[in-house]
Amino acid sequence: MKTAKIYALFMVLAITLSIVGFAYAHWADTIQIEGSVKIAHLLISIKSEKVLTSKEVEKYSEIEYQVSPDEHTLQLHCTNVKECWFVWIGLVTQNQGTLPANVKPPVYSYEDPNGFIEYFENKTYIYGPYPEETGYGKLEVWGNVMVDNQLKLDGTVNFPTEVPTPTPFVAYPGEKVVIWIWIHCKGNLPDSAIGKDIKLYIEIVDDLAI
Repeated sequence: MKTAKIYALFMVLAITLSIVGFAYAHWADTIQIEGSVKIAHLLISIKSEKVLTSKEVEKYSEIEYQVSPDEHTLQLHCTNVKECWFVWIGLVTQNQGTLPANVKPPVYSYEDPNGFIEYFENKTYIYGPYPEETGYGKLEVWGNVMVDNQLKLDGTVNFPTEVPTPTPFVAYPGEKVVIWIWIHCKGNLPDSAIGKDIKLYIEIVDDLAI
């Protein structure tokens, strides 16, 4: 009888240890999976830019510009702004994401410590889309484009072989778009604002085409 009890106790301990061992192994084991995941994203970037004005404006105003590191915004610093000052801004943008994008006019903003933003006006002309591996149809970019030829002083354009594309329109991954922007200082600029500097920001709009 005593031997039987000892044997039964031994079996209980053995079963208990096996269950504990199983539970430990169950919770201690891990599975590691390595791999890469490609996530769809939307990205429209500025790939080329051009800033033009008339020889008359160049005599009194310096215009410096640069594209932001993320290729999303064109920044301009313009000195000695006067009545009838103007600038033409050309941008080539490209859909560098993996999703189709709705092309819309850029967003304009001003760093204006002098408070005369209301005296500026702008017009925007958008052309495209153009396939990544081709040119821009018959649109001239940038070499032969001149102020008061293709780009008029009054903010109109004269590209006889191309007409602007109504927005919004879809640009698929890799496709390019050409944007021309006229920014003009109206003729009623107050004396307190004449000769001041201003910074302009042209920001591209990312909008998913659904």
